[in-house]
Amino acid sequence: MQALKYIQPWKVEIAEIPGLTCCAPDDVVVDIAVCGICGTDVGIISGHYPVALTGITLGHETSGVVASVGESVTRFTPGDRVVVNPTYSCQQCRMCQTGNPNHCEMKMGTEAGVSYDGAFAGQYRAKEAFLRKLDDHVSMQAATLTEPLSCTITGVDKLAITHTNIRAAVTGAGPMGMLYVWVLHQRGVEAFMVEKNPHRYQFARNNLPPATRIYDDFEQALEQEYGSRDSQIDLVVDTTGQLTELIFAHLAPGGKLLNVALKDKHATLDVLKIADKSLSVIGSIDSLNNSFERAYTLIRDELIPADRLISHEIDFADYQDAFRLVGCDIANKTMAPLEEENCKVLIRLGNMD
Repeated sequence: MQALKYIQPWKVEIAEIPGLTCCAPDDVVVDIAVCGICGTDVGIISGHYPVALTGITLGHETSGVVASVGESVTRFTPGDRVVVNPTYSCQQCRMCQTGNPNHCEMKMGTEAGVSYDGAFAGQYRAKEAFLRKLDDHVSMQAATLTEPLSCTITGVDKLAITHTNIRAAVTGAGPMGMLYVWVLHQRGVEAFMVEKNPHRYQFARNNLPPATRIYDDFEQALEQEYGSRDSQIDLVVDTTGQLTELIFAHLAPGGKLLNVALKDKHATLDVLKIADKSLSVIGSIDSLNNSFERAYTLIRDELIPADRLISHEIDFADYQDAFRLVGCDIANKTMAPLEEENCKVLIRLGNMD
């Protein structure tokens, strides 16, 4: 089979490797249908998020069909359509035991697309406990958004929203920004969105929750929403990593800034203001507290329009074109401007639905 291997920053290649078999009793081998491009994949390839092991197969937002199962597997049989939960946790280390399984100390060697061979490949070897069977009406494509949506739910949970009479915003209209604005909408919080890129702006404008407004400038948005460019805001989710100081300056007393951007960028924050204004600066990554199952339920029940947020599906042979759509120009070893409307871009690995 073929797999997309990470060699070093700006060097990835399709390699021919043997097909997979079940090595442990609870193993399940999945024939991959589609796999989504995540910001983590882009960060690994570009060198901006240098966490992957050399030679690892990239990709972790994936769905497919069960090919074979280990001898102790009881919940799945060959032919089952499944979505993969790539966030491994051992449930035994200190992080798992204290409620942070997304930071499991045993992740090295188990994190899909980082330290364990991922799903930009013909097959993926999973554990039975980290698979979810798909309902018949849920498409393979929509299912790939379960993992990023579970990360979104985890982040929103961390915000501990107690009422909906708040001023809120989401910056960045990429896949994560769109998922955040939709999850907030489901929680009763109507956030406005900020996106400077005209292509992302246009896609978002056509796929936002009802009555959600979008702007191309944060302070202009404050003026339009609340009457002044100096207005304060209660809650901001920043998916860009570019606006931290500006957002911080506009937080109202008790305000919360949630950063989910994996960007190697520094910001200077006034610690006196954090204390004096009772501010919260929060980070979030991966999923925990059954958020994967909750994410799947939102997709299954069509409360999150997963299919609408998928803008492209590209064949595996053309993976460089797929990454170029999201601004990662592998051929020229550079990040490049977006050239057309897009949101979630999928790579098709197999011909099954």
